[in-house]
Amino acid sequence: MDPKVMADTIWTLVTAMLVFWMNAGFATVEAGFQPSKSCVNVLSKNFIVFAATSVAFWFLGWGVMFGDGTPWFGLQGLIGLHGADNSPATGAAYQGVYSAMNWTGVPLLAKFFFQLVFAGTAATIVSGAVGGRIRYLSFILFSFIMGMLIYPVTGHWIWGAGFLAKKGMWDFAGSTVVHSVGGWAALAGALMLGPRFGKYGPNGRITPTPGHDLALATSRTFSL
Repeated sequence: MDPKVMADTIWTLVTAMLVFWMNAGFATVEAGFQPSKSCVNVLSKNFIVFAATSVAFWFLGWGVMFGDGTPWFGLQGLIGLHGADNSPATGAAYQGVYSAMNWTGVPLLAKFFFQLVFAGTAATIVSGAVGGRIRYLSFILFSFIMGMLIYPVTGHWIWGAGFLAKKGMWDFAGSTVVHSVGGWAALAGALMLGPRFGKYGPNGRITPTPGHDLALATSRTFSL
C-alpha cells in the first residue's frame, strides 16, 4: 500500500487505457477508407484482433518477450504469467524471472496490461494493410501468431534485455518494437495477398476504390 506504488499503478493503467482506445481510432479509420461492403468486416476484425492478441500474449508472448533466457527470446515464466515475481520490488530487491522489467515499481498485472495494449497495437496495424482482402479466420490465426511469437521475439531483442539492448539500442516510444514490427508484418501480408480484385483494369490502369466515409476516417485520425 505504498503511496508511490499506488500512484504509479494508477498512472500506468490510465496510459494503457489511452493506448487501448487507439483501437477505436484504428477501426474507424480503416472502415472509413474501405468500400461500404467491407465496413462490417473491418470493424469486426478490429474487435477480434485484440481478443486474439490478448490470449496469445498472456499464454506465451509475455514470457517470450520479458522472461529471462537467451539474447534472442525468453525461456522462463512462459505460460500464463506463472513465473517467479515479487513486483513491485525494483532493482536489486527484485527476485523473479522477468528481470527486464525490474526497473518499474508496479504490480506484475499492471506491467502485463501496459505491454499487452502495445502488442495489440502492433497486430492492429496489419489490419488496415490487408483490409477487405483477407479471409477472416486467416487474420485471426495471424493475430494469434503475432501476439504469441512475432512481436514478443523482436520485442525481447530490445525491451526484454536481448542482444540489441546489450548493444546499446534504446526504443523509448516503440517506434521499432511496435510500429516497425507491425509495419513490416503489414507489408508482408500485402505482398502475399496482392492487389484487391478489380484494382487494375485490363489495360493495367488503376481503378480507383475510394473509401465510403472520409469524414469518419479523418475525424478518427485525430483520435489516434
